Amino acid sequence: MATTRRQFISRSGRLGLLLGLGGLPILSACGSDETSAADLEPIADGLEPEAGPLRLFNYADYVNPDVVAKFEEMYGVTVEITTFDVDSEAITKLANGSVEVDVHHSAAPNSLDRLIAGGILQPLNPSYLPNRANLLASYDDPWYDPGSIYTVPYTVFSSGIGYRADRIDPAVVAEKGWDILWDPTYKGATSILDDYREGIAMALLRAGVTDVNTSDEALIKQAGDDLLELVDLMNIKVNIEGYKDIPEGITDLAHTWSGDVITGAYSYLPEGTDPSVIGWWYPADNVGVVNNDCMAVTANAANPVLAHLYINFLLDSAIAEENFTWNGYLPPIQGLDADYLIAAEYVPENLASAVLTDDVISKGLRFEPLELETDQLWEQTWSTFTAG
Repeated sequence: MATTRRQFISRSGRLGLLLGLGGLPILSACGSDETSAADLEPIADGLEPEAGPLRLFNYADYVNPDVVAKFEEMYGVTVEITTFDVDSEAITKLANGSVEVDVHHSAAPNSLDRLIAGGILQPLNPSYLPNRANLLASYDDPWYDPGSIYTVPYTVFSSGIGYRADRIDPAVVAEKGWDILWDPTYKGATSILDDYREGIAMALLRAGVTDVNTSDEALIKQAGDDLLELVDLMNIKVNIEGYKDIPEGITDLAHTWSGDVITGAYSYLPEGTDPSVIGWWYPADNVGVVNNDCMAVTANAANPVLAHLYINFLLDSAIAEENFTWNGYLPPIQGLDADYLIAAEYVPENLASAVLTDDVISKGLRFEPLELETDQLWEQTWSTFTAG
């Protein structure tokens, strides 16, 4: 399952300062042959695929090995996967040339601008990507890549509250929303995500602030003060283990990701336990955080045609479905909606709202790149909380 990627995503923002968030020092200094985005053009139409091997750059355990094997068989090539631990590591290695890969499998939207401006990614040729028509409409023109010039989405997920529905009335969770994480009734049995963007954003949303990229020092400080209340009030746990702690009954409430509750319901429940004990809450007005990972072809790809064909392969509806059953995180593909996934017994009916719709995605709040000074303030605020 996607446990490894789940662990790494929470730490990805913490090394952001290494990347020079105030500009592009690493990419501009270390890009391949000083290539800039303006120098790059898509590959020509109608080219034959290369002999490979196709080289992928991805988080560990974030693509179904059976899916990779099917691609190898279809095109008669081998696939090699190089892994990275955090987004900052991926960017640094791509920029300084310490890895040579064809496909960046899981680029983060809030750092994509640096990859593009630094000439690390090449524009895609749509003629090799007919399956892009299978994507949800929300990704026709994503905010992080207008016109989908460089990327296609790989997975999509939202941030909400997972909980034990056999211990907490779902109506109570729906009534309280984010406030329930401050309810001492559940002291010692509550956790929030160990992720400074997610944690502070959650506190901002609880306070009615929908700008999850705010540079307002007073708002950020208040969010930090609100989080500090959780230390004594809730004996709060700060981790990324809701995917297993909720089904195993270690915690009753967890600020977590939608993919985690889906995965947890089928992979971590004790044998014989009905998935209905897992609950999921996301704001009823759909004003919550939605995030995704992207696939792209590197500018120096030795196998650019094969890279395009691989991305197209993962956008095939049947392949995307097969990958989801192993990965646990939803691909934004038409037809893989709650009704279908419930009927196929991939998702329990009580977790239907954890399956993101086009409407939820389009209304979702996004983590945009922060200016260096603002990012430092967010990080310092979070560090003060976690040290408390």
